[in-house]
Amino acid sequence: MKLFKLIVRNMRRNLRRTILTTLTLALATFIYTILVCVPASMDKIVSDASGTLRLVVLNRTAPWEDLPARYCDEIREMPGAAACVGFTGWFATWRNPSEPVFAIAGGPEMPQVFPDYQITRDQQATMARERRAAVVGRVLMKKYGWQLGQQITLRATSGDHMQLPFIITGMMEAKRYPNLFLFRRDYLMEARKAHGLGADDIAWELFVRADSASTLAPLAKEIDNHFRNSDYETRSITESDALASGLSALGNVRAIIFALISVVLLTVLLIAANSTAMMVRDRISEVAIMRALGFSRVQLAGMLFGECAAIGIVGGAIGAGIALKLFYAGVTLGVVLEGNGALWVTPTQAINAVTVAAIVCVVSGLIPIVEALRIPPALAFRQVV
Repeated sequence: MKLFKLIVRNMRRNLRRTILTTLTLALATFIYTILVCVPASMDKIVSDASGTLRLVVLNRTAPWEDLPARYCDEIREMPGAAACVGFTGWFATWRNPSEPVFAIAGGPEMPQVFPDYQITRDQQATMARERRAAVVGRVLMKKYGWQLGQQITLRATSGDHMQLPFIITGMMEAKRYPNLFLFRRDYLMEARKAHGLGADDIAWELFVRADSASTLAPLAKEIDNHFRNSDYETRSITESDALASGLSALGNVRAIIFALISVVLLTVLLIAANSTAMMVRDRISEVAIMRALGFSRVQLAGMLFGECAAIGIVGGAIGAGIALKLFYAGVTLGVVLEGNGALWVTPTQAINAVTVAAIVCVVSGLIPIVEALRIPPALAFRQVV
């Protein structure tokens, strides 16, 4: 307790420097926490998808091309297939181009293929009754301030600038799809036909849910063999593989993130080292006096390193706490992941960030503190004078 009182008293001596150093560490810890959570959130998205028992059926010749939605009628009859639905994406904006929305139009089989969407029976009934009905993820609702029952109009980003009115009839509670905008596929197809954009019932991709894990691989092979040599050959992969492939298309995100993390840590280390050097320089005479009074090097090291650790913990707690407050519920990553996830900061990640901040501060004080403790008391007094 006496050591703790000494640490607090020393931190209050040059209060301005302590506050500025702490705030700098808080900002750096905030940035570090966000950067670390980006690859962690991506890993969580892929990991969650690995247990969904779903296949993504793509166009074999050109994955960016479409598939006939009628393929689902034949897939449902195959052994091991529990349900199938066609999805068509629609890139749109709300009030202006800076408010993008990636909307997904699906058929009525969505709840059977995506039970993890947690679409309630009331929401299903409302969507069946109201063609303009839309179910929106919680994060997207929060981002734009939408409310249940609100009427909105989305505008296509393509050259046709097609506009579609919607009524938000439900909010999706599933954390796996927090920024999803889901609506009826027949509504989109009718609008496209009315705007002269084609009348073919073409889906971007088909999602198939297998009835068990053991039938997942045989079902994928059966689908591809069935449509071989057709006008639209297929390539069936698991949902986790599809997400991982989509994330890899963004480039080497991990390398960029880890490079940024290294820069942040190095910057914090230099700032903390400079602050610690000034703190130790101010304490040289005090260290000499305390050593002359009988304090050991271990006790003095504990006091000086404790001050460094205290600044790191307080600054880290402020930065990580703000990050946790802002991003605990998740924040949308835009249209990049097609509604399949967001950026989350968990309490565990926040605690780890505080720990890293404290360790960096302690390491930054290693050289100046060791050098101060090695100076004989008599020489320390002579240096001060």
